[in-house]
Amino acid sequence: MNEFSKNFLNEDWKAMPDAPRLYVSGFGKHPGWNDHMDEIGLITDSLIKAKAILYEGIAHQVESAAWNNKGADKIAPGFDHVIHWRRFNESLTGAMWSSTDGKGRSLYPMITLAHCVAQPFAWQAEAVLPALAEVGAKCRAAKTSYEVVSVLNGAQETLRGRLADNSAPPAPGPGLGLKEWTAYFSREPELLRRVLHSLAVNFVPFAPGSYAWCESKKAGQSRSLRLPVVPGANPVDSLNAWLAFLSTQLDPAVPLLGLLPAGRDWLDVIVGEPRETDFVVLRTLPAATPLETSIPYQLSAELSGHQTRLFADLAKGEWPGISCFNGLSVEANRGEAAKWLAKFRVNFFSRFLKPTIPPF
Repeated sequence: MNEFSKNFLNEDWKAMPDAPRLYVSGFGKHPGWNDHMDEIGLITDSLIKAKAILYEGIAHQVESAAWNNKGADKIAPGFDHVIHWRRFNESLTGAMWSSTDGKGRSLYPMITLAHCVAQPFAWQAEAVLPALAEVGAKCRAAKTSYEVVSVLNGAQETLRGRLADNSAPPAPGPGLGLKEWTAYFSREPELLRRVLHSLAVNFVPFAPGSYAWCESKKAGQSRSLRLPVVPGANPVDSLNAWLAFLSTQLDPAVPLLGLLPAGRDWLDVIVGEPRETDFVVLRTLPAATPLETSIPYQLSAELSGHQTRLFADLAKGEWPGISCFNGLSVEANRGEAAKWLAKFRVNFFSRFLKPTIPPF
């Protein structure tokens, strides 16, 4: 198994019971620095890895001119995204927006990420995303690096305070977007069948119980999907709904990265360990990256037995109770995935929070 599959969003928090369960970081471009920003708040191993993956992905598109070569009709003008990366009980939630450095260069965005542990997505949508939107507004207005550091540290302190005061956290978040998502695809089953077809054909390495995506000690495999925001639903709710649905069908131990562009009617999900080329979707329009629901796959006239059960659950307003890959219950697949992840969980986090030892 490679290191990403074993360690990313799989840190041993029980070994650090007194460590905070939320960390805010920032990196990228800002006028307060003449080149790339200093890394701010990259404390956990997962934040460090996420920054490297995101930045290398964007750098690949810039250096290869991948976006420039596609033509203006196929490329969005810049960056304005919500980011949400999840795996079991941990997640990275953030924002990305177009920015410049002190010399006016604008090829890279500024990115903020909050590493959240044991916090439901409903709380992150209610507390973290608005806080990061405020961070973005303040950073756009800030002139100096000192101001940016202060803004990020202030947001972290505020959010940690909300955690400390949150004696009755919201119910776990798989339900956010559930009602709208299940109602829409109950009315439009063929659209969801196209997604299921793509999963069955292209995502076999990520099926429950399959670790083919990460068996190599080198980089793991990835696949991406462009999916619709549910009409009439909050886009952030749609993001959660798609990630929650995919976690019922794919192996629950596989990390899922959601990228939600502002003001658009789609979102992108990268499954597995992202490759540099995967991040072309940050700026491609549907003319270059079509939605899975718009691809006219040749579908069988009849539903399979697993699909029949899946759509029966949707008709009741519930997430699928089984995976269409193996027909086993979501609970059984999740239990096996949890056992698999636990085998690799060691205290990587403590490397970055060692007690300060006085010099004398």
